[in-house]
Amino acid sequence: MRAEGNIMCVTDQGELIARFPQTPKMGSPVLDKKKKPIGKVSWIFGPADDPYVEIKLNKEPKKRLSILNENIYVEEI
Repeated sequence: MRAEGNIMCVTDQGELIARFPQTPKMGSPVLDKKKKPIGKVSWIFGPADDPYVEIKLNKEPKKRLSILNENIYVEEI
């Protein structure tokens, strides 16, 4: 199943913080709008009913700034 998420912010370490309608599994691949992999779910934290998801990006540090206003997707829910 695929879920669409929204990026909330970028951390000082360069990871993305996002929210999804359903909580993804740890290690799930995260895709950009072109369905290309950009990273993986590395941490889930916050309230149990609406948690935050930290995404560790693969490469291309410039990519994190270019996708701030874009939707992201996670494959495994």
